Amino acid sequence: LSNAMLDAFALATLFAHGPKNNIADAQVLPLKSKLIDSLSIGTNCSYGSRVMAHQSSSSSDDDNDYDPYVDILKVKDRLCNFAETCVGKLGSVRQLINPDFSNQNLISAMPGRRKIVERYLSERERVCLARLLIKDIDRHSSQFHCRNESCSCIMMGGSQHSNNDSSYRIDDDDDDDNKLPDCEFRLVPCPNSNCPDTFSHKHRTQHDEECGFKLVPCPSECGANIPKNEVHIHVRDQCILRSAECPLSIVGCTATVRAKDVASHLNNHADQHFILMANRMMEYQSVMKDMNTRLKLLEERNGVLESELKKAKVQLQSKSEAKTVANNVKKLTKRIGTLETTCRKEFKLVEYDRRNR
Repeated sequence: LSNAMLDAFALATLFAHGPKNNIADAQVLPLKSKLIDSLSIGTNCSYGSRVMAHQSSSSSDDDNDYDPYVDILKVKDRLCNFAETCVGKLGSVRQLINPDFSNQNLISAMPGRRKIVERYLSERERVCLARLLIKDIDRHSSQFHCRNESCSCIMMGGSQHSNNDSSYRIDDDDDDDNKLPDCEFRLVPCPNSNCPDTFSHKHRTQHDEECGFKLVPCPSECGANIPKNEVHIHVRDQCILRSAECPLSIVGCTATVRAKDVASHLNNHADQHFILMANRMMEYQSVMKDMNTRLKLLEERNGVLESELKKAKVQLQSKSEAKTVANNVKKLTKRIGTLETTCRKEFKLVEYDRRNR
């Protein structure tokens, strides 16, 4: 309920003022007031209407049939729809007027907007509102809160729960008739180390069954107790009874032993391991000889290729020079042809002039 309030508040401010973060108190506080009003604290329990609708049935039957969680879900549904009902759903016209109102922009803006509005609706305030809602809804069935209306973590009039599992009492009167039993809804911390959860004393057994920090024995029966959420890591990497390969499996040892027996395996089979390592070293030497032979062959081939490459370069260079000479010859031939044509014309003119004289 607390998270649903924060999401509804953040989404309503986005619907009303867009994803920009420069929102003022005057824009946020009216929405906060509307959000609290929408919770309708004091009128959320449907038990009374059910009794009036079933006056012919017994009250005990109504008590057994009524499920307060249904009304809690109704409140959560109202919170989910609060932004649309309070501000109005984003329509196509508003999105055209303001492009910042796209769904993608709103989704990406939600984390930052939650941090901003949390200054106006703190977690402590939301939790208090959620507790009031639960008390309002659950006041007849007492499935989620104490039936004693004056009961709380810190009680008024000198009555209070202690911080441990001892019973609380009315300090104003020591009479045994006024001593009250332990409240099953008092908040208690999880007894398992490193677990940050607190919960009602009524649900301690359920939490204990689900708590990931509860110490459980190793399923391989190695004798270790580990947190439930780390059992798979322990069995795979830490359990002394897990199967483990010999560290010298890389040189050919195929033995598989328990992790705690690896050291004794190495000590008891040192001779076999030495032979395996010697054989592997001989294999490596043979491989190194083959590699050296192949390296020499590659160097020789590389030398041959380099000499062939040099010859090819010379040939290409000579071909390039021959091509240049051929182009120059063509140019000269063309120029000579032009000159011959010019000379013929000149000779004809000279011959013509000589004859006319």
